[in-house]
Amino acid sequence: MKKITLLVFQYKTIYLNIEANLLKMERLIKKYSYLKPDLVIFPEYSLTGPLFSNYNLSLADDSFVYERLSLLAKKYHTNFIPGSFIRKVGKDNYNSSCLINRDGINLGFYDKQYLWSSEKKFLVAENKDMVFKTDFGKVAIQICADLHSSKLSDQYRKHRLDIIVNLAMWALEDVSGHKKIVPENIEFLQTEYLSRARAIENRSYFIFCNFADNLDIIAKTGRIYKETSVGNSMIVNPYGEIIVKASNHKEEVIMAEIDLTKNNWSKYNY
Repeated sequence: MKKITLLVFQYKTIYLNIEANLLKMERLIKKYSYLKPDLVIFPEYSLTGPLFSNYNLSLADDSFVYERLSLLAKKYHTNFIPGSFIRKVGKDNYNSSCLINRDGINLGFYDKQYLWSSEKKFLVAENKDMVFKTDFGKVAIQICADLHSSKLSDQYRKHRLDIIVNLAMWALEDVSGHKKIVPENIEFLQTEYLSRARAIENRSYFIFCNFADNLDIIAKTGRIYKETSVGNSMIVNPYGEIIVKASNHKEEVIMAEIDLTKNNWSKYNY
């Protein structure tokens, strides 16, 4: 399979409500199923929003949620990245994602490697990459701040990936303490330029899938923090060209048919 259809949801999570998000995801996938997507993608924390206190919503590996997600992939005959979620392994919590194939089989988990400052207090960082082998090619998942790491990107090169997907909750407030020393539009610059660089470095397609709109997040202390999306979800080809990008920070779906023969275009093995 050389040409495939991508469906990327810039999605507003229903905060702390797994069931409502599962139902909303299905409505959206069903709505666009006529496009017959080969890969459907949702952003970071799509099932709950960030969990800084409500750890009863973290998912054990035998959670019913995985069965529900698998049924969605199988029902709509698509490969499915359902965003990220807090995954509980023993006493530890990870910011994780997975890829479920068209047969409803979970191909494994990827755990975020570069935690954001607020996550470091509650979550464990992993230190291994994960390659998902699908019916159209090889896919890697990053989660949000992983985008900053050139080291992580460098590790991917040996795998000759077809697609790299970054699931994000990239917010305007992330630089609130540094507004006097950085450009006002720094978050837009970073997400675009780093996405394009990662595509070129790996000679593969790169997808940046961000959350939408805004969320009021409840901290362990009870304090409420507002997170406002920068939007900027995009699909970038292996030459670093943006094929399609979200028009603003609100909920939106972007799609593209991509040609995987464009991958690994360079004769140089650097």
